[in-house]
Amino acid sequence: MADQFADAKVIHTLPWNSEVISAVAFIGNDKVAAGNKHGDILIYNLPSESSDKLDPVRRLVGHTGAINRLLVTPDGNTLISASNDRTVKYWDAVSDAGEPGKVVLNDGFPLKGVVEKVDKLPTPPEPHEAQVIVQKPIKELTGHKEWIQGLALSQDGKRLVTGDDQGVIIVWDLPAGTELNRWQCKDWVRSLAISPDGKTVAVSQCVPGRSKNVVPPSFHFWDADTGEMKVDLTKETAGPHGMSAVAYSPDGKWLAMCRGSREVEGPTGKVTVHDPTTGKTICEFTPPHTRAANDVAFHPDGKHLFSAGRDQLVKIWQLEDGKLVRDLGTFVDRGFWITSLSISPDGRLLAAADDNGRKVLVYSLDGKP
Repeated sequence: MADQFADAKVIHTLPWNSEVISAVAFIGNDKVAAGNKHGDILIYNLPSESSDKLDPVRRLVGHTGAINRLLVTPDGNTLISASNDRTVKYWDAVSDAGEPGKVVLNDGFPLKGVVEKVDKLPTPPEPHEAQVIVQKPIKELTGHKEWIQGLALSQDGKRLVTGDDQGVIIVWDLPAGTELNRWQCKDWVRSLAISPDGKTVAVSQCVPGRSKNVVPPSFHFWDADTGEMKVDLTKETAGPHGMSAVAYSPDGKWLAMCRGSREVEGPTGKVTVHDPTTGKTICEFTPPHTRAANDVAFHPDGKHLFSAGRDQLVKIWQLEDGKLVRDLGTFVDRGFWITSLSISPDGRLLAAADDNGRKVLVYSLDGKP
């Protein structure tokens, strides 16, 4: 099979500031939303031509803690964010209405990493101001009492699922913003996903820590309607690290997971695909990411999976046979992350939140502007 991504290249660089960009999501095919560890969310409009300096056009304000997940409803009209401030917020994804404001980009740019392995540190970019429209949320969900790490949408846009560090999972009526069901897990919810039909919630739980006596991670399928456990996959997915991201393929054929820990050296950032009904492992992709795999995203073609890790790489995998198609980016031993991935609905563009420089890289997957 020819490599359809052979000409993939970065065509846009979206700058920000000194804080880690922790979440990214496409709004349609020409807008990118990015959230950071301060609780800020910026919206960028993508032009038709390549650019290495694209300023944001909107700033979404209201969160007071780190943004952990960003998702967009299937109709493309609503952006949803989950945060350490214990809230989930809805935002108008397409409106340009709001108050005028500004945001400083490249302010206090950090030079982090294992600098002893670098002959010369790069020159930090100059800070500059961008004029933006400031917008507030259109709805807020306040059912959680701890940090919200898990966020997932059903394919029809009717159900939203959230999970927090207290082990509480809530299924919401997404349009109304009302609770349909909630249940209690044993440990912290590290990541979760909801099946395309909205009936099953796949949940990874773990208790983070550096001690060798840390409670081992667990993984379960839950009934979204009743909150009852359907399948215990803890043995099937056994390992020292919790799943950092879980995702169902749009056609429901695959369940992808990635894991890893920044505290452990070596090729621990495993990426696997599983049977979405039984949870049985279908394939473990090799070579894994070094130290940690942070996110996974299915390509709309239904044939490829993308993963991102602490090794600064985005890996493209062939689902049929688990073959590594190619790596995007340059391997670094440690210190920098690709924290989050999003693929445009038409499959042409990939957005990757890059911790090395606090920016979002937008790739053209077919090599065209």
